Amino acid sequence: MALTVAQIAAMAFNGVSGAIPDAIHPATLTRTVHGAVYDPVTGSYPTTTETQTGRVVVDTVKPVQDVFPAYVAGPGDELILLEGFTSARENETLIFAGRTRVIRQVQDIVSAGSLFYCVAR
Repeated sequence: MALTVAQIAAMAFNGVSGAIPDAIHPATLTRTVHGAVYDPVTGSYPTTTETQTGRVVVDTVKPVQDVFPAYVAGPGDELILLEGFTSARENETLIFAGRTRVIRQVQDIVSAGSLFYCVAR
């Protein structure tokens, strides 16, 4: 039986979490979704909030430019690996370990839709 990227990622995160308990953090990813129907009374489109939960690890070793060569990292940017999410997009809010970050760049690792690198500020 072949394993999926999501299964391999979950096993890796579980292994690291068991060996180094403070390396893996539960996380919430939040996005604002704009409705399709314009409301002429308010002059806007209705919005809703969607959330996903997963886990993250902050990569303090690899330079941001190794993953995002065209991105110019600022002093507050962090390279973060996301596991357990089904999508990640720029401008979404990522909350973990008492920190709130906004995703600036995102990369779907091997286009599997289950493991992502992002730069968050």
